[in-house]
Amino acid sequence: MNRLFKRRCVFLVLVAVSYASVLAARADLSVSDAMDSVVTRLYGTMTPDQLDKLDDAAVRKILTEDEKKAFATKFWEFDVNVPVVVSVMHEVTQAVTPFWLADSGFKKTEMRVRNEEMEFEVWQKAFNAGHIGLGVNGFDKHRPQYFVCVGPQQADAKVELTHFSPAGQKTVEMRVGATTYHDWTELVLTKVPDELKGQVLLQTIRGRAREAHLIGAFRRTPYPSSDKADQVVLTWSDEPRTTQTIQWRTNTTVDAGIVRYREKNVTGAAWIEAAADKTKIEDRLLANDRYIHHFTATLTGLKPATAYEYTVGPAADVQRTAPSEFITAPEGPAPFTFVWMSDTHNAPESAKTLASILERDPKTAFLTISGDLVGTGQYRDDWDKLIGQSSEFFRQRPLAPSMGNHDTIDGLGAGMYLGLFGLPTNGAKKVEPERSYSFRYGNALFLVLDATAVVEDQTAWLEEQLARTDATWKFAIFHFPPYAPDDDYPDIRREWCALFDKYHVDFVLAGHVHYYERTYPLKDGKRVNAPADGTVYLITVAVKGRPRRERKPDYAEVVDFSGTPLYQVFTIDGNRLVTRSCDQEGKVRDELVVQK
Repeated sequence: MNRLFKRRCVFLVLVAVSYASVLAARADLSVSDAMDSVVTRLYGTMTPDQLDKLDDAAVRKILTEDEKKAFATKFWEFDVNVPVVVSVMHEVTQAVTPFWLADSGFKKTEMRVRNEEMEFEVWQKAFNAGHIGLGVNGFDKHRPQYFVCVGPQQADAKVELTHFSPAGQKTVEMRVGATTYHDWTELVLTKVPDELKGQVLLQTIRGRAREAHLIGAFRRTPYPSSDKADQVVLTWSDEPRTTQTIQWRTNTTVDAGIVRYREKNVTGAAWIEAAADKTKIEDRLLANDRYIHHFTATLTGLKPATAYEYTVGPAADVQRTAPSEFITAPEGPAPFTFVWMSDTHNAPESAKTLASILERDPKTAFLTISGDLVGTGQYRDDWDKLIGQSSEFFRQRPLAPSMGNHDTIDGLGAGMYLGLFGLPTNGAKKVEPERSYSFRYGNALFLVLDATAVVEDQTAWLEEQLARTDATWKFAIFHFPPYAPDDDYPDIRREWCALFDKYHVDFVLAGHVHYYERTYPLKDGKRVNAPADGTVYLITVAVKGRPRRERKPDYAEVVDFSGTPLYQVFTIDGNRLVTRSCDQEGKVRDELVVQK
């Protein structure tokens, strides 16, 4: 056998092995892989108008057999130890029933399951012991994701479920009062047929309905990236007196970024360079800007209470931003002003407010937002609007945000929020880093909590922060309000408000309910004589809301149910604090002065 023949044999064997590997990989195609494959193919073969006109029949027509299999069997998987009947609870208003239900042998029954908001029809299929794979919720974005319960075919058999995918699956008993969605724990089952009671219920999140979203799914950002640096945002990830975190973006043709900075108004001050870390951020369904490069640099060794000018971008000057500036926090208890907003929802009126703040309150040191910065936290075009509409503000004043339910909507996590902002990692250990944190500015301590996460997981950290601080003023910032007429958060009152009472937190800043409220000073939920004796709870909203007819609660000193967009200005000078609630024209709608 000559060498050339041997080489050809080896080559053919390698090709065969490689092809077999590809086939094996394709056979195990995940839903995410299938989505990547389908979306990439659609971008290459369809016009924007065709993408927008996709319907269920059109989607099914373009799928390969491997993709169909992934969408029909790889969405929800587990093993069973005995023969079982699997019941799929499918929400009745979905326009198109998921294709795989009937195709794989599920039969629709006469049974119905209800919770406080929705009704579900029950589809069933018998399975032998072994592996079970279920399909996607559909190719639309039908928010009520189906859920599942599993019961034995033989009444005396004990069902055990193992090897879940996705991992970390939680199960509870199928009964009236059971919770089906992790991201909506207040929503419980109100009607369960007797045949299903006592079975194993697989809980889920509503956001899973988006995992195969293709119909009406493709979005376009009005602020696409380019090779020029833009969308500059200042935050803090460390000490505000001596550091400054700066982030920006470009398109993916730019592979490196640097910050050039120097003290402002110092004759002959040399430019200093700091290299930035780069990450690639993908929004698969953002048709005109699927990928960006995101850059983050933290400047260290800065002087307190000092103005710096800076510019960011690649090394080439033509692609860099124009010079801007920031001012570091003071060393001691110097006077300062900060602005608080909530529920900005990437809306134009929020941008109008931020522009007015720079004009009316130019000494504003920083901005804090108590959640719902955008409408949908997984959509990068929403973040593009938030930052793009207010680029002048965000490149000059640091942002200290907290997490809202829209920023991590439907249980899908806060990946985009955490990817875009560099924040302190000194928060509660049981919570994902940067979702809770604290920072000191002047003589004030700011405690940023994540009310969308498990409240109890942050209690010990909160008490540790409060017990050791010597700050004159203490603020807690989070999304869900502990005291509001139409919402009730007993876990927050039990876990956090008890500590606010114990350590005398001065102000709690919240949002979510889209109106304005300022309580009397409260302790243990009861009105006390003065701010020195209790905590003032504030709620605000930055977007126009629906006027309400609500009774003013006994604990509230001021309420505004008119739906007027508002923002709050806090000015602290030693032991004196003034807070003003202002509308977009700068008119003061409420004011409180506290003297310690």
